[in-house]
Amino acid sequence: MHQAYFQIPDDLLRDTLYHWALVRPNVAVIDLLAPGEEQVVAVGNHLVSARANLEIVRGCDGSGAMFLVVSAMLAYPANLGRKLAGVLAAAGFMYLLNLLRIAAIYFVVAYYPAWFLPAHTYFAPTLIVVLGCLFFAWWAAWARSDADGQRRVS
Repeated sequence: MHQAYFQIPDDLLRDTLYHWALVRPNVAVIDLLAPGEEQVVAVGNHLVSARANLEIVRGCDGSGAMFLVVSAMLAYPANLGRKLAGVLAAAGFMYLLNLLRIAAIYFVVAYYPAWFLPAHTYFAPTLIVVLGCLFFAWWAAWARSDADGQRRVS
């Protein structure tokens, strides 16, 4: 998965995928969190306002954490249906988490720029990985249970 991801041309990610899948949805998230205050606009792969200009680049898309969770699910001993349900749920969960992460980092850049580096490099990625691991643990418990909710013993 990771190798295939790096075969995607940078300009396709930057100009199309990031704009439509990350930047524009984050304008809506930021407007929801601070209605009428930020007036953020999507400009290519940038979230732009009077307070901040946040660029979304490869690696800011949450793909690494999503690949980690999906790989764990695919390797886990569960039936194909539960794996498929888990992968789809994980992709949605990790996508929403990443939108919130990007919005939070926007607010850090806008109001506490000195905190950008630790927030972007340490705090946010660690939180995303921990939440992804918790999601996997929840899914694994569900994937190992029978239809009536009882845990199977291997």
